[in-house]
Amino acid sequence: MAVFKVFIFFCFFFLPEHGILKGSKRGRPLAITDSLRIRVCTLLRWNTYSCARGLKRADKLGYLSFFGRPSEVKNESKCASKVDDTLYDSWGVKPLWESKPFSLMKLPFSPQSMSPFLTEEAVKYHYSKHHAAYVKNLNNLADQHGELRNLTLEEVIGRYSGAIYNNAAQIYNHNFFWLGLKEHGGGMPYGEIKNKIEESFTTFENFKDIFMKEASGHFGSGWIWLIMKDKKLIIYQGHDADNPIKNNIGHPILTLDVWEHAYYVDYKNARGDYVKEWLNKVNWDFANYNLSTLN
Repeated sequence: MAVFKVFIFFCFFFLPEHGILKGSKRGRPLAITDSLRIRVCTLLRWNTYSCARGLKRADKLGYLSFFGRPSEVKNESKCASKVDDTLYDSWGVKPLWESKPFSLMKLPFSPQSMSPFLTEEAVKYHYSKHHAAYVKNLNNLADQHGELRNLTLEEVIGRYSGAIYNNAAQIYNHNFFWLGLKEHGGGMPYGEIKNKIEESFTTFENFKDIFMKEASGHFGSGWIWLIMKDKKLIIYQGHDADNPIKNNIGHPILTLDVWEHAYYVDYKNARGDYVKEWLNKVNWDFANYNLSTLN
């Protein structure tokens, strides 16, 4: 088993990072896909986000911690994004990537790659206007409340209420939302998330039907969370900036933003269509990682 692990380690760190249909710069054989990396990592009980080059290290994501539930690492804005940074020049967000004490997470995908779920215009508006505004607001509040400078987002969410909580939670929620998307995502779940969905909802089709109903019918603004509670997956409706880690409601696995600003640019009032397309971009790798952080 030890020799096998060494072999797999060599493959992961020295094979090219490209997708299964793309060759490496050196013309070497095709690389292992992210989904296969996930499955092998799970089999060997390795930390999913830290073992595979193609998924980057957890401490470089600026959002995922090695221990406990996913959390925002203070003063860390790096993320596994392959986007040319010049794209963001006109968005006015670059200074926020390095802002302190709280920074704006870089998107983990190319804004154009979310179509047909979201157009580039929708991503730009959502990320550079709404998400960025929460970061600016929380940093302004930190100027008035110096103790915030020594806390992570997760700690702020757990200790505060009112404007401080709302802005911190919205940063956390948006980070979680973006990380839960993938260019070639969606499709059938695999690995542990597949097992848990079937244990909790009987079938994936049943899960989709329930999620569609909950998300489409949610009254007002908020977030639809897939969380682990009492060893079972449940769908939790959070209103406004509600976050399941606030009162230990559950361990977050995935989330969908159902504030109007998230879908109105592309879908107007057709929230149901937005929810349906989200299911075609879900990042099951991220869901599997979040399950792996459960104690």
